Amino acid sequence: MKIRNIALGILALTLIGGATAGADEVMQTWKGKKVRVVVNEAELDGGGIQIDGKTYLPIRALSDTLQALIKSESDTVHINKPNVHLLLFTGDRNAMKPFGNVYQGTYDFSVFVQVDNLRTRAHSIKTTVVDPQGQTVDSIVYKMTDENRENFWYATSPFKIDFKSTGQYKIKFYLKQTEDSEFELLSEKAILSMKKE
Repeated sequence: MKIRNIALGILALTLIGGATAGADEVMQTWKGKKVRVVVNEAELDGGGIQIDGKTYLPIRALSDTLQALIKSESDTVHINKPNVHLLLFTGDRNAMKPFGNVYQGTYDFSVFVQVDNLRTRAHSIKTTVVDPQGQTVDSIVYKMTDENRENFWYATSPFKIDFKSTGQYKIKFYLKQTEDSEFELLSEKAILSMKKE
């Protein structure tokens, strides 16, 4: 039983790191099988492994898919899913008008972010606009002044974006827990850019 737990531990660590060489050996030894994992109709990179009816998933890929903060310690994995709401608007903060689907062209808009139930530190936040080809068009980073807030509101300065392509542009909101950590995706909203008729 102890060897089995060690093997499953190795499997879990390999999944966390995204490596598969050790996972393949463990699967053969314990009669496991690779499984596809689909979340909201999108396949999770690397899939998962099923052993004795239990499914093991790669944590980093799961973090972006669930738009959650995941922190791994020696014997514990913490998953924190704060509530994050994005509102796109034009005009100043005193006279906001909702902003959404657009025809091709250049537009100014801001992003209002409401975060609550944040049970971790927040060193900095980032709001990014991504075009339909997956390229970052613009990004705004803001360093938090109070890293221990559970709830906060934030409005970006205006983005000036040329919606050159038709298709879905994405507004992505990220949070960085510490100065040395990476930005983790917490929410996204789509803007459909349509061809002028």
